[in-house]
Amino acid sequence: MDTYTLKLFQRKAIKSQREVLEALSNYSFRLAHGKKHSPDAAFYRPALIELIDRFTKKVCNCDLAYLEKPFASYEIVITNIDITLNSVEYTKITLDENDEIESTESSAYAPVVCANAHFISIEEFAQRFSIDTKIATDWIKHRKIKCAEKRPSGWYVMETQGFPSEKSQSGSYFFIGESGDLSSIASLCEGTQTFTAFQDERQDGLLDSMSFDSSGRLIEHRQISREELNALEDALIRSQDVLFENTLVDVIDEKVILGFSKNPFSTIKEEEILNFVTELDLPEETKSALKAMARDNCGENLFIKTLEKLSMKDNFLLFINESIAKYADNHSRVFQGSALEWKSQL
Repeated sequence: MDTYTLKLFQRKAIKSQREVLEALSNYSFRLAHGKKHSPDAAFYRPALIELIDRFTKKVCNCDLAYLEKPFASYEIVITNIDITLNSVEYTKITLDENDEIESTESSAYAPVVCANAHFISIEEFAQRFSIDTKIATDWIKHRKIKCAEKRPSGWYVMETQGFPSEKSQSGSYFFIGESGDLSSIASLCEGTQTFTAFQDERQDGLLDSMSFDSSGRLIEHRQISREELNALEDALIRSQDVLFENTLVDVIDEKVILGFSKNPFSTIKEEEILNFVTELDLPEETKSALKAMARDNCGENLFIKTLEKLSMKDNFLLFINESIAKYADNHSRVFQGSALEWKSQL
């Protein structure tokens, strides 16, 4: 990978504990204020925010090393059952025609920090949504809620579970017990640690099911009927040794630049930012200093702070909006929306 790719990567990459905490704070703020949708509409947002808060405290209490390797980065993975902080090293990065990262290949190491979601009683879950407990129990029995377990005291549901949608939740069941595997709970191949099933579009009424061992190796792939899947899920959902993880997850893998939801230094070419500085009505030595900050992979925050002190931050925001509008046909609509989100945060 060349130096240009490295520079683009390092402008996005989360390298330090401070950048991890800033990214979490930004995500949580936007989630709380409705500016960021949770990964699945069925998530219960307050519980997800609380889980992020517990995770943030864990990050604060650990000594995270600065990732010195050029193509290494931290990433935060958010699911319905936990949040994990991973250290990732990229081995291949492909850029698209707009010089944005199109695809990557990477190696992830063991999670650095993890916070697990809690189970709550079916009564507490029903109270959240002002429904009868029997209705909530029926949702579990009809597999509209899959991350649940039956205990001697009754049903319990994952705290992040929201109001179930009509669409069936997709995801995987995996074994968390101290010994054994899913075959001891349901009619699955011996050695199955993870099980998933999805609709086979080629066969009406049939589903593809896949079983994996503890190393992630596929050990069985077969088609099953909806009735077979229902029987399997009924057994798996009831067990305290099984968790269901949604297919839909959210990943935080970009640093935050002083309240900007997207890093403008990643979405706008450096040459254009330098031209913006050139046209400012400032002394030449000040513009030279600003250009040096803009060129520095770690100088973006200082650049924006300096513009703010010079009462030029609004000018920079206007420049960003105009740049995105100019390339509206070449950039995704996400960036167009981000311009409005940036403005709302300033």
